[in-house]
Amino acid sequence: MQPFYSIIIPLYNKEKAIEKTLKSVFQQSFTDYEVLVINDGSTDKSEEKVKRFSDERLRLISTENRGVSQARNLGISESKGKLVAFLDADDYWFPNHLQSVFQLYQNFPEAGLLATNYQFYYSDK
Repeated sequence: MQPFYSIIIPLYNKEKAIEKTLKSVFQQSFTDYEVLVINDGSTDKSEEKVKRFSDERLRLISTENRGVSQARNLGISESKGKLVAFLDADDYWFPNHLQSVFQLYQNFPEAGLLATNYQFYYSDK
């Protein structure tokens, strides 16, 4: 069955953030999705962190380092969803993010791009 979303996460040396990023995906109220993590030649423990997740919706694809654009393009070529959603490996979604975008899609099916607001976090470090 085709998932509604294909969530594409390019990953390059984000071992400190990728777990929190994936947790924000798996805590979504809207659950009809697949997650494609494209490991773009990470040299840290990023891939190990992803492998700790055991969700059937998650696919890890490893490739040599070719940059974020190539990683996203590979994710698109491997995706099976109706819509593609991009998420950086050090960003996080609020639990209602995919549901909000789904509502936008229902209200504006002719739109070529759907987006919501965002919030910045600045560390004291």
